[in-house]
Amino acid sequence: MFKSAGLFSLAFIVALVVSNLHSNQPFKPGKLPPADVAALQPGLTLRFYARPGDAVALDARRIRLAALHVPKGAAPTPFVDAGPVHAKLTGYLKNPLKGDYRLRMIGTGTMSLRVNEKEVLKDAGKEIEVELAKNYNRIEVVYSGPAGGDATVRLEWAGEKFGFEPVPPEVLFSRKDDSDLVSHTALREGRQLYADRHCAACHGLPGRIATTDCRMPEMHSAAPQLDDAGNRFRSDWLVAWILNPQELRPEATMPSVLSGPDAEKHAADIAAYVMSFKRGEALKPLAASADAKAGGAIAWKLGCSTCHRPDEPKKPDELARLSHFFTSAKYQANAIAHYLKEPHKRHAWTRMPDFTLSDAEASHLEAHLRDRSKGTIPAKPMGDALRGERLFASVGCANCHQIDASPPKKKRDLAWIDKLDKGCITEKARGNAPDFHLTAAERGVLTAFLKTDGTSFKRESPAEFSMRQVKALRCDSCHRRDGEMTRWHTVLEDEGKVPENLPSLTWVGEKLKPDWTKTLFSGKTDHSARPWIKARMPAFPARAEMLAVGLSHEHGYAINEDVRPPHDAKLAAIGEKLIPQQGGFNCNNCHGIGKTPAIQPFEAPGINLTDAAVRLRYNYYQRWMLAPDRVDVTMRMPVFAVDGKLTQIREPFDGDARKQFDAVWHYIQTLPEKKK
Repeated sequence: MFKSAGLFSLAFIVALVVSNLHSNQPFKPGKLPPADVAALQPGLTLRFYARPGDAVALDARRIRLAALHVPKGAAPTPFVDAGPVHAKLTGYLKNPLKGDYRLRMIGTGTMSLRVNEKEVLKDAGKEIEVELAKNYNRIEVVYSGPAGGDATVRLEWAGEKFGFEPVPPEVLFSRKDDSDLVSHTALREGRQLYADRHCAACHGLPGRIATTDCRMPEMHSAAPQLDDAGNRFRSDWLVAWILNPQELRPEATMPSVLSGPDAEKHAADIAAYVMSFKRGEALKPLAASADAKAGGAIAWKLGCSTCHRPDEPKKPDELARLSHFFTSAKYQANAIAHYLKEPHKRHAWTRMPDFTLSDAEASHLEAHLRDRSKGTIPAKPMGDALRGERLFASVGCANCHQIDASPPKKKRDLAWIDKLDKGCITEKARGNAPDFHLTAAERGVLTAFLKTDGTSFKRESPAEFSMRQVKALRCDSCHRRDGEMTRWHTVLEDEGKVPENLPSLTWVGEKLKPDWTKTLFSGKTDHSARPWIKARMPAFPARAEMLAVGLSHEHGYAINEDVRPPHDAKLAAIGEKLIPQQGGFNCNNCHGIGKTPAIQPFEAPGINLTDAAVRLRYNYYQRWMLAPDRVDVTMRMPVFAVDGKLTQIREPFDGDARKQFDAVWHYIQTLPEKKK
């Protein structure tokens, strides 16, 4: 277990006091005081306990959905040892209308559900009808996993006009100022900061944990390779970058390692040494010609403006986009195109997406960026590469950027608590330590984390990893999630334009099989499931596997969980007859089937049904077919069963929607074999 650590800040003390004040107030279903509403955040609070009935939680974090999955033998969180899972999911269900709703829990182990302070349901598989007030209803799921096996629980509801579905994240809320949630959130942020700043490169891991025992994926990320830096970067930019990375890019995680009157001279020496790395030939043009206007069209199509802007780095930007003001000053001729073509080649964990650009596209984008990148770097002094080689090792560059000629500097054995008042974590007493330009809040959470024993690095939760990476990779820039508007919509609305409607990420962990999602994130798919979309799904190979697993776990699903009926050839034959317009649902009007294209997709094309067979989980398919408008209101899939029970096609099965959709499912499952 880990040692509890506070933030020792005014914000933390206020949160603790406010939380305790509100905890004793009586709750009236449907109503919350304005101050309590202001304290809410989306999602529920998930807490883990050593034993059922314990008052003090071992750990607490926010989750998007009323769902949990912990594989057998796995740790439920980085801060709790593997073992029996005892958890509570608490918060509010903000109901749009007062009425009677059916509730049920799916999963393993023992569980109970409390609604508005009353226990209404015990055990998985059973259902109960409950009256929910309009607006806020307090909910609590108390859960204990089985002694041997996966721990899984999911809360679902059904209403008068819709069948059972996961409780959507848009209606779930919980307090963000609960004292244990605040303190444990700080530990998570400190842990992430330790990984992002590569602290272990100089200090090793707390508690003398071996790197091979570290389960946090980000801890295995490496800094960019510099083997051909002399072919890619411009010397003046490199000097300025080494001297103060945050001056050129305020979001930079690389520290300033030089100080004093000779700092610029030493930066020039290091730059001269780094510029001597010229593995391979000079970078040649990827295409015969490059056009900035064509590059601008490609940038619009790919949504580049959702993450990047041409303004000066220090100019405020409400979307926190990264500036490419100095991009032209940074790269030598042709280097931008080569980087965009293979962004992960020398930095596997870069957040820059791999869009599988052609040579011509990458070249056009370079021309576009050079046309918009107006930043210049004043001429810098020429350095001495021999002195730079010694400095590269002595100031710690080699600890993160491994070069054959420069072995890593010996790591310091940091005494975690005794030395937190000096060195790189402090604001003033840094001495010769690197300057990461940490904010007061960052120093606070890092200090809190360093007071733990560090064993959280030996454990990882895929669901937490996916939550971190969706944020880090800015997936919500292009994809809607949990009812939020995308950054792309925000950017283009200012320009009077409308972006393409891309698939929502809200239900992706329930919707897609992780094996297929992993292939998609790896960039190894042989075709696009939606070829009519101009935007492209980028690849992030280093993150692909854990991200796919984590998205599944967020929804309370094991990676191989896909309960589906055994194949029935007779049902498949019936399903085939339900595909065409005559006597069927006219599926082939919008959906291609194998090599047969859609007849008249117009403005509502759908994915090829062969792709549907290999991508979708059965539960999601049935939910989508019964009520696509509840899954994603922006999609143009017709609602064939308005009442959720019957379709207008009376034969077969007397119009029973589920049975008809099931027959279509059996037919779709035959398509991949036909493709072979």
